[in-house]
Amino acid sequence: MALLVRSPEMCCVPKIVNDLNPKPIKLHNLKPLTKGKGIIGGTRELRASCEVKDCGVLGLDENLRLYGQFSAAVKDEKEEKENYYLNMGYAIRSLREDYPALFHRELCFDIYRDDIVFKDPLNTFTGIENYKSIFWALRFHGRIFFKALWIDLTSVWQPVENVIMVRWTVHGVPRVPWESRGRFDGTSEYKLDKNGKIFEHRVHNVALNKPPKFKVLPVEELIQSIGCPSTPKPTYFETSSSTKRT
Repeated sequence: MALLVRSPEMCCVPKIVNDLNPKPIKLHNLKPLTKGKGIIGGTRELRASCEVKDCGVLGLDENLRLYGQFSAAVKDEKEEKENYYLNMGYAIRSLREDYPALFHRELCFDIYRDDIVFKDPLNTFTGIENYKSIFWALRFHGRIFFKALWIDLTSVWQPVENVIMVRWTVHGVPRVPWESRGRFDGTSEYKLDKNGKIFEHRVHNVALNKPPKFKVLPVEELIQSIGCPSTPKPTYFETSSSTKRT
């Protein structure tokens, strides 16, 4: 009677563990063993002993550290954007409130940087103290040379995110003996830094709208205009090209 004898040679196929960073698996102690001290039933059995190291995610601590740094950077960028838009909105609101009162009270200088640069078609000034002096001079000379002086805010807009444009019109009634009124238009450009603070103020497109030319009154009409009786018209004011002296 023939018996089917199992071969002592057998294949041991290791199980492959899916991992982000797999390591090669080493097999150790591959040797045939027998139950008891001999062959049982004429069949030799083979026991495979394998050592498999843990195949965890390599550098997990480093990945967590990088993720923490990335999250912190995203959070800082978000806070920086929020501060920028907050300061930008505050700057626009302050400009809207300051322009109508420009010739009557101190402006809000919290929206400007200490190294602000002011430029107009003729001058350039640097520094917040010089910037304050400009508006102090406008108020001082405005009270001296004008009976009434005010400014109208025409429009406020943003052509790009870091620029605020303001169009304005100045009206004035000068202190002169005759009736007069003047006005001129202009545009102010304010540039914002990454924190939403104004670091440059540029004035351009200033257009002077001249009033009609003043009529120079004769002396008698000027006296009549102030309520005094006029004197007879002197004869030496008359000229005649047809009268010749003989």
